[in-house]
Amino acid sequence: VSGACLRTATLVLGQPDFNSLDTGLGPNRLRNQTGIATDGNVLAVADTDNNRVLIWLHMPTANGQPADVVVGQKDFNSAAAVSPTQNSLRAPSGVWIYGGKLFDADTFDNRVLIYNQIPTKNYAAADVVLGQPSFTSFVQPDLTQTNGSASSSNMQTPVSVTTDGTHLFVSDLAQN
Repeated sequence: VSGACLRTATLVLGQPDFNSLDTGLGPNRLRNQTGIATDGNVLAVADTDNNRVLIWLHMPTANGQPADVVVGQKDFNSAAAVSPTQNSLRAPSGVWIYGGKLFDADTFDNRVLIYNQIPTKNYAAADVVLGQPSFTSFVQPDLTQTNGSASSSNMQTPVSVTTDGTHLFVSDLAQN
C-alpha cells in the first residue's frame, strides 16, 4: 500500500465542501462523474448525468472551485440530452488529455470526439468524430433495438478512451 492511499482528500470538486450532496447544475456542480483526466495543468471531468465535460484550465486549488469551460452544453446551467451534433454530448464517460488535445468517450452517442486543442470557450465544437460516419449520425438509444454488427469503424457505448500519442485505445462496452 502506497503512502498516497493512506492520506485523506484535501480538495473536493463538484460540491462546496466534503459534506454537501447537491446534484444541481452550474460551473461548480457534478452529477455522476465517471471520468477524469489531467496533463498536470488542465483538468477535465466527464459529468455524465449532466451530458457534459467540465474543464479547469489550471489545476483547482479550492473546494468547489468552478470550472472554466463546459463542453457538450451551451452553458453551465444546461444538461439536455439532444440529437448528436459537433457540439453535443450524451452521457460522456471517459476523458483523456494528451498533446494538448481532449479526447471524449461520448457514450450514448456511440462515438469518440477529439478536440485538437483543449477548449477554452463553452460549447466548443469537436474536430474529429470516431465510431460514427458523421457528427450528426443518429444512434439508436435502445441497445436491444440496434441492428448493426461490430466493425473496426463503429462503436456502441464507448466508456473509456486513452492514447499513447501513436495509438488510440477505446473501451467499447456494448461490443465487448
